[in-house]
Amino acid sequence: MFEALLFSVALAAEPPEAAALLRQADRPRQSLLHSTLRVRITTEQPESAPQTSELEVLLGDEHQQLVLFRDKQNRGRKFLTVGDKSWLIVPGARNPIAMTANQRMMGASSFSDIARVRLASDYTGQLRDGTEACGDSGQECRIVEIAAGVKSAPYASGTLWIDGNGLLRKALYRLASGKPAKEVVYRYKDSDGETTPSGLTLTDLLSGDRAGRTVLEYLDRQPGEHPASTFDPQQQVRR
Repeated sequence: MFEALLFSVALAAEPPEAAALLRQADRPRQSLLHSTLRVRITTEQPESAPQTSELEVLLGDEHQQLVLFRDKQNRGRKFLTVGDKSWLIVPGARNPIAMTANQRMMGASSFSDIARVRLASDYTGQLRDGTEACGDSGQECRIVEIAAGVKSAPYASGTLWIDGNGLLRKALYRLASGKPAKEVVYRYKDSDGETTPSGLTLTDLLSGDRAGRTVLEYLDRQPGEHPASTFDPQQQVRR
């Protein structure tokens, strides 16, 4: 709480360093590590009725994520990410299916790619002058231009809008070509005096006129460590 107050004061006075803003923006996401999330996903496509499903997401450290599909159509499927590698695991298959970087950016797996974004460790930042209104309530935000500093970063560059409490409110992520790939609006809630993520809205910018929105709502979180086998693709095939 005290740290958030310092950032609010900094917003009105001297601009904080970009690196400090990136570290602050990472913290709400890091609070979800080593837990199980129940997530509702609503997919909205042009000229189609919204589709809703639920997932279970098992989070280990920053490099580990297992998505369990719970909807009737995809029940039993799993999407596993470990570091910069990802696999689709299909019921009855003898081996996990390796996913390319481009495949991770499409469809239901795209939010998994967003979860891999580690701002402070994978990107360098450049702070723009001034502020802009952002977020649902139009709060003033600093704007940080980021560029990937490691090859494993899921996106080559981007623009971030970070509010006076250090919360990332909006992000635009780009490919190496400079083409916009994803726009993400982040939401938060207060829980026992702590600000935690409550969901996000992801817009796929690679689909042109067919671009749709995916709304994620974090329904429940159960903290707890997961065994190493949770994030082993061969072990998951056998289950």
